[in-house]
Amino acid sequence: MQIKDFAARRVTRSQVLHLNGRIDDVFGLFDPIGEKKWSEGWNPIMVFPASNACQGAIFVTRDHDRTETIWIITEFDEVKRSIAYTSVTPNLKVNHIVINCESDRSDHTKARVSYTITALSEKGNQYIRSFSKQHYHE
Repeated sequence: MQIKDFAARRVTRSQVLHLNGRIDDVFGLFDPIGEKKWSEGWNPIMVFPASNACQGAIFVTRDHDRTETIWIITEFDEVKRSIAYTSVTPNLKVNHIVINCESDRSDHTKARVSYTITALSEKGNQYIRSFSKQHYHE
């Protein structure tokens, strides 16, 4: 298929998570290294810098089928407690993920998580069709 014959689909899904924990403890769980503490199978390979998360950091992940995704942290603001990623899975999709945390109470945090996914192929369009609101919330 030639790209001129392809009509990409796009979807945005958002939800607010209410998390037990102070914002200072919770925010770090959304960076690529912190996510390893709670996300089974999440194993980012840091490319640059090699050991920490910051704006401009680049890392790679591989799915169970060895599909590689390249990630860039496009925003990292520890003061505002926000982080944003752009990731590309070649020939499949581009993700833009934005996470904003705020203190809900002294020991609780509210995190708004939004995904915008754009297909890069017909297979990507199929992925987007399966990314229903129910699927996202689960």
